[in-house]
Amino acid sequence: MAAKKLSELISEHETAKGRWVLTGDHEVYYRERRGKKEAVIKGALVAAQPDALVISVTVRESEKRTVTGLVNLAGKWELDSKNRITFLVRRGSARGDKLRFQGAWEVNKHHEVIYTYEARAARHQLVFKGHWDITAKNRLTYVLGTGSEAAFRFRGTFQSASLGAKAGEIRYQAGIEFQSKRGAWKRISRTIILFGKWKLSRALALDFEITYAGGRRSSIAVGAVLADKFTVRLLSKSGAPLGLELTLTKDFFRGRAKAFSRFSRTATAQALEAGVTIPW
Repeated sequence: MAAKKLSELISEHETAKGRWVLTGDHEVYYRERRGKKEAVIKGALVAAQPDALVISVTVRESEKRTVTGLVNLAGKWELDSKNRITFLVRRGSARGDKLRFQGAWEVNKHHEVIYTYEARAARHQLVFKGHWDITAKNRLTYVLGTGSEAAFRFRGTFQSASLGAKAGEIRYQAGIEFQSKRGAWKRISRTIILFGKWKLSRALALDFEITYAGGRRSSIAVGAVLADKFTVRLLSKSGAPLGLELTLTKDFFRGRAKAFSRFSRTATAQALEAGVTIPW
């Protein structure tokens, strides 16, 4: 097969019959067989973007010319049924190729999901930039990028159904199956701890504000109905119960009697609609 430029080889992957593969050594291959000849594109992991996987590819375009360049593989990030990170390479109208990362992820001190792996006798990390959300009962979600449809939806459970506004943390447990260096499959439990501050928004919704790397802040917004004098049941944005209760104290409102009164009236009305008749 005649040598081709890097740009030509990459542009062909959307319509060709080959497929992208992630090896156990964390190298990305693209193989396309034509008769007895085989074209191979090999790349090293570089970075994770909200809708793309960035790889470094080296191609020998001629006997005297070798070219290395960065290639963005468009696609979608998600978690599989075993909470393993997966990237679905977009292939135009064709079915995408699924790259499954066999190692274990974790959450760093900046509340970012990171994936650590070894390649070329060194340790590397893919850092996923995003923000946390609670989208349904017992489902913690890490949304990748602003306006991105890609997200990690964790399968697990909240460590406790009762949260304290003063404590300022949310704990979630998720099991993950991963492959060890020796090839054996293991299952471990990851505890995701999100530290933040509960606040009352102008719309009288509850926000859990989290600070990320570089001082970036984002909030998980939830609704609430009264459970008793100092406890509210949390709701999703759509109004569905999250299976979580938040205990408030009067100092949570920092002396803002007006805000306290307005929140009480609103939560009481919501509670009455839900069939709860206990006043604040």
